[in-house]
Formats: sequence, structure tokens, C-alpha cells
Amino acid sequence: MLRRSNFSFCRFILLPSSTGYERMLLIENTAYRIEIEQARQTREDRMLSNPLNWFTLVGLFPLADGINRVGREENLEITLPSLPEGCHANFEARTDGVFLISASEGFTVNGQPPTGGRLRQDVDGDPDLVEIGAIAMRVINRNSRPYLRVWDRESPALKNFNGLIYFPVNPAYRVQAEFIPFDPPRSIKIADAIGGEHEILFPGQAQFTVSGVACTLIAEDDEDGLLFNFTDPTRADSTYPGGRYVLTPYPKNCQVTLDFNLARNWPCAYTPFATCPLPPAQNHLQVRIEAGEKRFHD
Repeated sequence: MLRRSNFSFCRFILLPSSTGYERMLLIENTAYRIEIEQARQTREDRMLSNPLNWFTLVGLFPLADGINRVGREENLEITLPSLPEGCHANFEARTDGVFLISASEGFTVNGQPPTGGRLRQDVDGDPDLVEIGAIAMRVINRNSRPYLRVWDRESPALKNFNGLIYFPVNPAYRVQAEFIPFDPPRSIKIADAIGGEHEILFPGQAQFTVSGVACTLIAEDDEDGLLFNFTDPTRADSTYPGGRYVLTPYPKNCQVTLDFNLARNWPCAYTPFATCPLPPAQNHLQVRIEAGEKRFHD
């Protein structure tokens, strides 16, 4: 299909009415579109490569102090209808951690029978994985309290997955921005999707223009570059209301490239059981950014 598309494109650009500049621009835009589409596909493939992904995530349960009973019955602290019939487990939350104190036959911890020991959480690194059948569970820590995160490898969301949804690639939304460092970096309190707050350091801000509108976004560090967490008016009709984000390399000569064609949804766009950060008030753009990822759900 790609070869047919390129052949048709080549015939088009050789029309006599096309100028040399127009031909060059068409070639550049086509190469850019292919580059963006490949980057989107690579991200999607990476998301699905791990069976414990956002589309198989089926639960996020706060663990109260004491015993938390898990089973199919509705009168338990944690109800999982997709558990095998007759299966139960008891998680005990203590001041010194969370323990799987009892479990039906068939439960494993990292592939071995449970021992009743303390379960490593995500904040410990290499968290323990509790499994039975297609169900997998881990203890995660959010806002200084433990939660049980649950995946179902046979979830309908994964079986019905038909790909992520995007605006058409538009080079006009690849913008150059001036990066202005904060000296010192600013500490700003950011909320998350489950009601927590976090102090985040922001090293600076990017200033740019989109559709003739002057814009500013503050940036936070993200591994090997910067992350811009933002919303814009498209949230009302076509993009995820909770916000999107764009990644960039660190600035060179106080310049960064913001490519909104690569704007991504936070995991909360795919599942109600994620714990995403919300955009800071400073990053609510007033101009529509009709580029990048669109809503996953209506």
C-alpha cells in the first residue's frame, strides 16, 4: 500500500503546473507525514507489547487498614467478577506494608505459591505480581496510601481495540518555541486524577505562536527531555478533557520544537483506573490545537 501511495504521489508532483518549490514542499510534507505516522504506530506497538497495559487494566482499589477480601461476591471489600469461580484472596494492609495472608489454590506470587510475606510495591521497584488465570494484580502506592491495581488479560477493551485516534498530520502544528528558563526552577502543586497533590519542579517555559495566537506552556523534566502537560478548547468536542502532553528534547540555544502532531493522551483517556496528573492552570491554552491524539472514548 505504501508503494502505491508513493507512486501516485510522484505522478502528482510532476504535473506541469507544479513549481519546483511546490514539488519540494510536497515531498517534505509527505516525508514528515510518514515520519509522524510511523512514530504513532511505534508508540501503539509499545503500549500493547506488555499484556499488562492500559487496555487490560480493570480495577484500582484503595486498600483500607486491615483485611481486604477479594472475590466475585458483591459483599466483599474488592469485587472482581472476572475472577475464576470460587477464588478468594485476603490482602492485609499494615503500617509496615501489604501482605497476601491467604489465597485460594491457583494464586501465585511471581509464579510461585504465596508465602504470606510482604508484597513489594511499585515504589520499591520490581513490584510483586499476584496472578490467577487471566487476572494479575500489583500493589501500588499513590498519595502515601496503597492501592490494588488489577489487570485482566482477556478484557473486552483489549479485544475490541482498533487503534488510537488522531487528527490528520498537519505541519502547521510543528512550532518553534523560545524556551525561557526559570531561575531558580519553580515548584508548583499539581493535582492528579484520584485527588492527590504533588509538588513538581518546572525548569522553564516555552513561548510560541499557533494560528496567530501567542501561547505559553510551562515545562517539567521528563527523563531525557521536557514534558508539556496541556489542555486546549478541543477538549470540549474532540480531545480528552483531562489533557494531553507533548515531549521534547532539552532546549538548544534556548529553542525547542513543539510538535503537537505527536501530542499524546494520558492513560486516563483509556481507562478510569489510571492515576494521571492534571495540567497546571498555566497550561490551559486558549487556541484550538487540532493535532495529535483525539478522544479514545466518546
